[in-house]
Amino acid sequence: NGILVAPGEEFSFDKLLGPVDAEAGYRPELVIKNNATIPVYGGGLCQVSTTAFRAAMLSGVKITERHNHSYAVSYYGTPGFDATIYPPYTDFRFLNTTPGYLLIQTPIDGTKLIFEFWGTDDGRQVTIDGPHPFNRMPHRSVKSVLKRTVIDGNGQTIENDTFNSNYKPPK
Repeated sequence: NGILVAPGEEFSFDKLLGPVDAEAGYRPELVIKNNATIPVYGGGLCQVSTTAFRAAMLSGVKITERHNHSYAVSYYGTPGFDATIYPPYTDFRFLNTTPGYLLIQTPIDGTKLIFEFWGTDDGRQVTIDGPHPFNRMPHRSVKSVLKRTVIDGNGQTIENDTFNSNYKPPK
């Protein structure tokens, strides 16, 4: 909460978290590791990185690193709009492509964490298409595609992204 991201600065979820271990106050929770779901320090953080990814997508900043989960996790909704992290191996990153600072606020409403990106309105418009799952298999593997178009205040396309996800079957 209260993070400022300068114009042209890259935000790194892993860098913000720092060490994910018992000394930093983390507890073992469920993580997908080596094709199994096991308790490891930092489990559950992907709920937060997924929420940050969705806010970044809607804000129109440039996504520079995003990874889907190994298998589709039902509580994230339709497969393809998630962002897994596993420090220091996988990160969620974005570049502030706006002309001003971004302020990230994270209010909590009951049991819901909300990500709000505040900044100077530069007229950009964001269109999200998807996610669209396809190639669903009986063993529960699935692929998905999510597209995003960002148009600046002059009507010019500044981002035209496609995020492909490939989920393995859970064991």
